[in-house]
Amino acid sequence: MMFQMTAGLSIGVLSLHFWHSLPDYKWFITAIIIGGAIFFCLRIKLFLAIAIGGLWAWVTAADYSKAVNSLPQERGNITIVGEVRSLINHNILDKRFIFVTEHVKERDLLRKDSLRLLLDWPEARHLKQGQRYALDIRVRRPNGRANTAGFDAERYAVGNGIHGTGTVIAGTLLSQNSKMSLRQRWFDRAVQQTEGFTYRAYLLALGFGERDGLDQDDWSILRDSGLAHLMAISGLHIGLVVVMGWGIGSRVRGALPESGYWLWLPFWLALLLAYGYAWLAGFSIPTQRALLTSVLCLLMIRYGVIWSGLQLWLVILASCLILNPLASYSAGLWLSFGAVLVLYLANIGGIRRRKQAEQTAVPWRETVRVYVLLQLALLGLMLPLQWVWFGGISLAAPLINLLAVPWVSLVTVPCVLIAVVTIAVPGLSGVFWQLADWSLHPVIALASLAEGAWWPLSESLFIVLLAMVTGIVLCWFLPWRRFLCLQVSLVLALWGISDWSKSQTLDPDSWQVDMLDVGHGLAILIQRHGRVVLYDTGNSWPEGSMALSVIEPVLRRQGIRHLDGFILSHADADHAGGTPDVITRLNPAWLRSSDQREGFAPCVRGRIWRWQGLTFKVLWPPKRVTKAANPHSCVIQVSDQWLNPESDTSLLLTGDIDAISELLLARLEPDLKADILLVPHHGSNSSSTQTWLDSLQATYALVSAGKYSPWSLPAEQVKHRYLMQGLHWLETAEDGQISLRIKQGHVAFTRYRKDGRQHWYQPLFRP
Repeated sequence: MMFQMTAGLSIGVLSLHFWHSLPDYKWFITAIIIGGAIFFCLRIKLFLAIAIGGLWAWVTAADYSKAVNSLPQERGNITIVGEVRSLINHNILDKRFIFVTEHVKERDLLRKDSLRLLLDWPEARHLKQGQRYALDIRVRRPNGRANTAGFDAERYAVGNGIHGTGTVIAGTLLSQNSKMSLRQRWFDRAVQQTEGFTYRAYLLALGFGERDGLDQDDWSILRDSGLAHLMAISGLHIGLVVVMGWGIGSRVRGALPESGYWLWLPFWLALLLAYGYAWLAGFSIPTQRALLTSVLCLLMIRYGVIWSGLQLWLVILASCLILNPLASYSAGLWLSFGAVLVLYLANIGGIRRRKQAEQTAVPWRETVRVYVLLQLALLGLMLPLQWVWFGGISLAAPLINLLAVPWVSLVTVPCVLIAVVTIAVPGLSGVFWQLADWSLHPVIALASLAEGAWWPLSESLFIVLLAMVTGIVLCWFLPWRRFLCLQVSLVLALWGISDWSKSQTLDPDSWQVDMLDVGHGLAILIQRHGRVVLYDTGNSWPEGSMALSVIEPVLRRQGIRHLDGFILSHADADHAGGTPDVITRLNPAWLRSSDQREGFAPCVRGRIWRWQGLTFKVLWPPKRVTKAANPHSCVIQVSDQWLNPESDTSLLLTGDIDAISELLLARLEPDLKADILLVPHHGSNSSSTQTWLDSLQATYALVSAGKYSPWSLPAEQVKHRYLMQGLHWLETAEDGQISLRIKQGHVAFTRYRKDGRQHWYQPLFRP
């Protein structure tokens, strides 16, 4: 019965992921009535539990929706009063923080409202966790880029309960109850005591769960080595603290006189240490799960309750989902519960210590054998989750974790904990911070050897590997059906390959254009026969670029690791910001630009070349310049006339040319036509003249723009001009990534945000 109840509640809550919109609550009431009738007649709790779980998920989602709907539909100014909830480290560039409101004032209307906002305050100097502020902010609902791969900011907002994002215009510290939190004070002392340490960011992550200090190189090392889970206060470390507390409590209890007062000492000490470590992490979602698991396991041990591993796993999963249904949109929940499930399956599958082997002269070999097999099981069986959330796996992870996990858990973490506990005594605390820093030297050195071990998986390869993992698991647990399981695995693999190839592989006679959603900027992929040419890179920032966060993940998902060619329209940052990353990470075979750049061939009028049967003809600028501005953008006509002479299709890439450039180009090319037109300069009033549009006779207009661009592009007047021409208006700000497949004169387009899978929360962010 318990198995049915917990499984049903989990299924009901997780059904949230399949809702296109929030259904009426009457459906859940009806389902509960039907489920109750089935329970009373057949004693089956499953359907009733599913209905209850679904109703609770609906209540939570409706409450989140109500909070988001209380914010302006478009970016607007409001005044809020509330408390800073994030730890603040003024030594890093990132000034974003979580702020929970108590009161909101909008258009002279004051209301009590609890909103969780992610704010940016570049000018903040004395901001601390626990302080109460009155802030004037420019706020908007959560919004992110929508591509076939890359970071999903909207899903992140839902998973972390963030109702809006914004920028602080001005703020006033409230004198009443405005003292910083104890956690912030300890954190500030830790920042001071670790000044100058090589691995300061890692120490703060292990001590306080604060990983904002890790830079792009640190994250690359952790990703390639598979140690990202280790450098934070995770369930692993909470479990370690529980074991330490229980062990210390048991020894102390044994040394004390026999008394009923000390009977629960191991329990309370283990729980106290776990609670304290979770508090240091700010009770983040992973530590909440670990704390709940620890409490349940400790109670079972204390009262002698025996459950199977799967029962315990289901109870904890159901409990976590009931406490926070939206947490199922975060990677942490799936990875932590997935890892525990893999360890359980490995145990019942035979990966455990053998009693016979323990009696040998070298029993440690048995421990090493089990540990190695567990790492391999985690690598293989966690593959689906790793791909869904990160797009690949680290091939070096088993070996690196084999050596690093015990060292960090038994050496580094205890030193960090003692340093935090003794933080009021700087001399003593500094010694342990130093020991912890030294202990990380071999770990990071080992992790650095794994550079390049990250293996991005394409969707087609993932289907094959998933089928193989399924077959292996079947063979593992059903050995008497080994032959049948192998056949099933083979059939699944073949089916996956054929089904994927039918739906995704481009026809030999077709080619594809992808305009990626990079906000205000531009990045276009031209594909044929699995080969790609890139036109522009999007913007960049100190910690990364669109090339790393969007272009590379999209290409990796398709199994493409290198570019055949790279064309740079002009030098503006929103078009060329990611150039170094493109060259370094995607290694294009040839480079072209309209300005003078080392290693780039000229992209000037008169240049023509053919690639994969497509003809590239440069129409503008007439000559190369030192630094290309908007009027010098490299304008290229891409045509498949050589492939389809009777029904050719042309694409016109225009960069940011202005009205004067359009006029001059129209005079030079009076017969220029374009079926697919890249709207110049993101739809600015400075271009897209009526004369230009009349002469091109285009059918599709592509515009790359940001939803909340400070330049308010595209201009409404320009958009109206295109629509009056009868063009199909395709805009990344509204449609996300736009893909056009061209075959023998026929163009089929897909808008990732509108034509892909819809989620219930998307209309909230884009009303």
